[in-house]
Amino acid sequence: MTSHEKNAEGFYRLTTLDTLAEVDEGGILSIPVQEDNDQVEVGLVQVEGQIYAFRDICPHMAFPLSVGRVRGKILECAGHGWEFDVTTGKTIYPPVRKNMIRYELRLEEGYIWVKIDPFF
Repeated sequence: MTSHEKNAEGFYRLTTLDTLAEVDEGGILSIPVQEDNDQVEVGLVQVEGQIYAFRDICPHMAFPLSVGRVRGKILECAGHGWEFDVTTGKTIYPPVRKNMIRYELRLEEGYIWVKIDPFF
């Protein structure tokens, strides 16, 4: 398990911008974050120069979204083909209300910080 620095506002320092730059456009970087005895997998993806952070688990069948594929701004889960808009977190297909969990993200001094709230 991996632990990461956490600031007073609840943001975790996940990785550097350089690390994400090594991932191809539309590629997904999955980073485990531990707090106490709990662990959450955070997915990072860069689409059209913008970075997005999300819980790396499909709300449908708990399949890791990071093994899916990104086309434009649409992330397709490899498990059952559910599609999500990474810019909003909303489910595109099928038309249901189970959206992906998105996290607030900050870029500071070359690092990517993500607020994992709630941590579960």
